[in-house]
Amino acid sequence: MKDPQHSPAFPSKEYVRPNLNWECGHLCQGCPCRIGPSPKGKCRATYECSPRLDLKPGEVKGHWLCTRPKTGGGKCENGPLPDGTCCNAIPKCQPRRTLRSIRSRVVAFTVIVSFLILFVGISGQFRDSFTNPGPLSNVHASATFAEIHKKQVGAEASQCAACHDGPQQGLETWPTKAFDAFKLGLTPTDLIKKGPLQASAMDANCLACHEGKKFHQPNMAMEFACQECHKEHQGSGFMREVDSASCTSCHGSAELMAASAAKGSQMDPHAFPTLDSKLKIQARPRPEKGYTQVITGFSTDHPEFQQIREGIQDENSLKFNHAVHLKTGKIPRTLNCSDCHERDTNGEYQAPITYEKHCMECHTLQFDPDTPAEKDKPGIYLPHGDPYYVRAFLRSLNIQYEEYARSHEGITRRDELTAYVSEKKISIEKLYQTGEQLERSVFFADMKGEIPGGLRAPFAGCATCHEVSEPKSDNATPEIKKVSVPDRWMTLGKFNHEMHQKGLSCLDCHNVMTSELTRDLNLPSIKSCVDCHSPQGGIDHRCIRCHTFHNDQPAPLSPALEKLTPLHTP
Repeated sequence: MKDPQHSPAFPSKEYVRPNLNWECGHLCQGCPCRIGPSPKGKCRATYECSPRLDLKPGEVKGHWLCTRPKTGGGKCENGPLPDGTCCNAIPKCQPRRTLRSIRSRVVAFTVIVSFLILFVGISGQFRDSFTNPGPLSNVHASATFAEIHKKQVGAEASQCAACHDGPQQGLETWPTKAFDAFKLGLTPTDLIKKGPLQASAMDANCLACHEGKKFHQPNMAMEFACQECHKEHQGSGFMREVDSASCTSCHGSAELMAASAAKGSQMDPHAFPTLDSKLKIQARPRPEKGYTQVITGFSTDHPEFQQIREGIQDENSLKFNHAVHLKTGKIPRTLNCSDCHERDTNGEYQAPITYEKHCMECHTLQFDPDTPAEKDKPGIYLPHGDPYYVRAFLRSLNIQYEEYARSHEGITRRDELTAYVSEKKISIEKLYQTGEQLERSVFFADMKGEIPGGLRAPFAGCATCHEVSEPKSDNATPEIKKVSVPDRWMTLGKFNHEMHQKGLSCLDCHNVMTSELTRDLNLPSIKSCVDCHSPQGGIDHRCIRCHTFHNDQPAPLSPALEKLTPLHTP
């Protein structure tokens, strides 16, 4: 059996009554009186006891007995006075208010003062300055923005009303607005909990100007408020950039990412936004679970880039060997990356590679070795592009040689032109024997001049770089598979080559010196990025440096406001 539990001893000498508004002034000395102050704070102390008259049978006067209890020290040694008064008078004290009383008074005073300040602040000409939590960014504080708001509402109004609904209405509606705000997740408990705020009526006001800014993917677990990422009232100047914490509040939540993955699995794949149609890219499937892997930081747990992670290969039909073009001794002139890869006008991405600008200097398509290019006189070349034009050129060699003789050899007399053309045709016949053999050499000869069937040609034909197939019918043109070089590979992130060129070379990130196949993407892995973009590397590694959070970057203003002066002030 368990031992009986004894209640703790109560310190009876301590005068502790927290439910009352007053306490004995002697409490600080550790000896409060037992009766304590009155409800109004008056000291009620008199004597330590009230003597009792002990009158025995037959006695007339009797004698007085001390009644002080044991908790107060027991019967005193001297006893009561002859008139029955206690000999131990209790000195008066100055009662003090209890902590409960002080706290209630402070709360009441604070509430009253707060209501008075609110009443003065929200009524009158100081309302806007009183309710404004901080200066607006220069865009929303500009005169242009005020003009746009005026045109929208059709009358003069507080600039706060452009975003907030409350200033558009009277004070009588504010309690209702406050109640609605609580329902939308603005209660104190909701504000301190982890996770973003849901969209509210204020977001509709944002979209009145910024039309079409659809946020992220359609499989989001919830629609988030604009101010969750775009923080206003943080100071004048430009609005602050989105902080990575705003991104990881969702992408770092396993619960939200799991909900997004579950929602996405039930959706039509065509519901997800496509990339900019102006961008030429190689199609690839969306990941099975979408982009819902939990990420808390780029340098910590960001997944490997999708192209490398999934082993995506270049499906381009063009035959190209980086190793051959970059190694000394493989070709007549050693090339650098910049000989072919040039920046676009913004310095961000690579401009498209064209045959005329980057290939023709070495791959001249000169089928006639007897008409070489000289210092001031070009040779005669095949046209590059459409195979129908190539065949038409070959079947009109008489005209092509005559035009070449006129424009480059200076021959104008008819008999001399006829002799020149006849001489060139004899030279061509010695090389190719027949016109049909010439066409096959042009289309099917590879880098070594070899043609299917064991024949050889004196130059490298179309098959050197292209996939060429036999004609589908008699007297038809051989088919050349169309070349498709993607404009970009990492389409979900932005990049700036110009900035990375300072202090880095192309080979620091792209391992192309051993790449011999077209299918090699030669993209850098995430490790090569993290070496610099991390706390250890000391270079900016925020999410916004590479990613955007809107599907398509729309115009700053909606079409309805395009005729107005732009928001951005000089």
